[in-house]
Amino acid sequence: MKSQDLIKELKKHASSARKKSNEWFFKTGPGEYGEGDKFIGVRVPNIRQVARKFLELDFSELKNCLNSDIHEIRLAGILILVEKNKLARKNKDIKLQKQILNFYLRNRAGVNNWDLVDLSAHYILGQAILDKLESRQILYKYAKSNKLWERRISIITTWIFIREGQLDDCFKLSKLLLKDKEDLMHKAVGWMLREAWKKDAARAEEFLKKNYSYLPRTTLRYAIERMVETKRKRFLQGNF
Repeated sequence: MKSQDLIKELKKHASSARKKSNEWFFKTGPGEYGEGDKFIGVRVPNIRQVARKFLELDFSELKNCLNSDIHEIRLAGILILVEKNKLARKNKDIKLQKQILNFYLRNRAGVNNWDLVDLSAHYILGQAILDKLESRQILYKYAKSNKLWERRISIITTWIFIREGQLDDCFKLSKLLLKDKEDLMHKAVGWMLREAWKKDAARAEEFLKKNYSYLPRTTLRYAIERMVETKRKRFLQGNF
């Protein structure tokens, strides 16, 4: 199997209308977070469909995918990595898990838009940390990075911890990231705080109260989205 064959398959699903829509949606204009990202106009369900046909791609071919300047090609490569990782865990193939993790981290420059991060970080890096194949300290290193996507990886990775009821890293990383200047980070932190709230509302609300004066408004709105209306309004007004 070759990456070029995958690319040919993807192009069969390309649409000029979707291309234009994606370029707007992922903010590819000058000065925007996705500046320079290129699209051919393939829907995510179609990308998943194609990716499933190429799960046997080796790491050298996947590297070609992640090095591509085409968003959908990078996404296909990332989705293949995620599926490979799930299969490796199912087969208890720790050696392959480590290879996938190391490949993902070495090629993280290609994980450079919010959907690419959100569809992979917790499944690959997060799962590796849970499986004790990687230290949690890497998340704190990325949280201090000057690269937006590394900072987003750091907080989105905690999603898998939250699902397991492990909330400490979510709160610690959220606090580190509260002063981030990027709106995409405000949304990501708020999203993870909302997920934490679903697991332990009292603890999440205590975090929001304690850090209220530092909370970006977007982070707060995301974090309290699932609260009952009366409580949500109190938090918006700062009336606890």
